[in-house]
Amino acid sequence: MNKILFVIANYKDWRQDFFDNYFSKRNQKFADKHGYEYIVSKGGELFRENPTWWKFTLVRDMINSGKLKDGDKLVHLDADMRIDKFDEDFPCEKSFSYSLDCGNTHCMGCYSITVNDWSKNLIELILSEDRYQKLNDVPSVHEAFGYVNPFWHEFREQASWYSLAGIKRHSWVPFSELPDNGWHSAKDENTIYSLKELHENVEILPANWNTTAVIGEGDCKFNINKVDPQDIIIRHFAGGQEWRDE
Repeated sequence: MNKILFVIANYKDWRQDFFDNYFSKRNQKFADKHGYEYIVSKGGELFRENPTWWKFTLVRDMINSGKLKDGDKLVHLDADMRIDKFDEDFPCEKSFSYSLDCGNTHCMGCYSITVNDWSKNLIELILSEDRYQKLNDVPSVHEAFGYVNPFWHEFREQASWYSLAGIKRHSWVPFSELPDNGWHSAKDENTIYSLKELHENVEILPANWNTTAVIGEGDCKFNINKVDPQDIIIRHFAGGQEWRDE
C-alpha cells in the first residue's frame, strides 16, 4: 500500500512563504514519520471557478493516471492546517474519513480515502456535473444566521457531500450527538447513500483532528465541538481569528 499526504498551496501573497517555511516542514515531518510520500501541488486549471474543487479533481487525476491504485491511502490537508502532534497516523479504517470541526461542520478541510470502488465512485459523485447543475443554485435556510442562499455557492465540494449524505446545513447540537452523526438529518430525493452504506464506508473523527476554534481567539460563538488546546492534533486556521492583522 502506498500512502500520499497531499496539500494544495497556491497563495499569491505572504501566505505562500509562511506555508513553505512553517506548515510544509511540519507536513514533511509527519509524512516521514508515517511513511507517506508528501506532495504539494500548485493546482491547475480552475474547476467551476474555485480552487476548493481541486481537493477532489486532482485526486481523481491521480487515480486516473495510475499514481493512486486500489488499496492506496491518500490524506488531504488544507494549506492552512498545522500539524501539532505527530505520533498518531491519520485514521482511515474505512473508505472515507474526515473530521467534524469545532464549528460543527462535516469538514472537507482534511480527509482521507482508501482507494477502492466505493471511494472512486464517491469522488465521481462529489464532482458530478449533473448534480452540480441541478443543485448549485438551490437556496436553503441557514439555521444560525437566518438567511436564505444557495449552500453550494458557499461550500461547494462540502455542500456536495452534505447532499450525498443528506446532512442538514447547520446544527447547534453536535452532529456526533445526533442520530447517525447527522446523516439523513435533511434526507431528500438527492440523498444518494443509505445509512447502512454510510456506516460501512465512512469514519468520522473528533474535532481535535480539525480544530478551527480555540478559546481566546474571538467570541467562539461557533465553538460547538470544543477541544482542549493540549489535545489538538491538527489546528485549522480557517479564518476569522481576531488576532490576525488582516
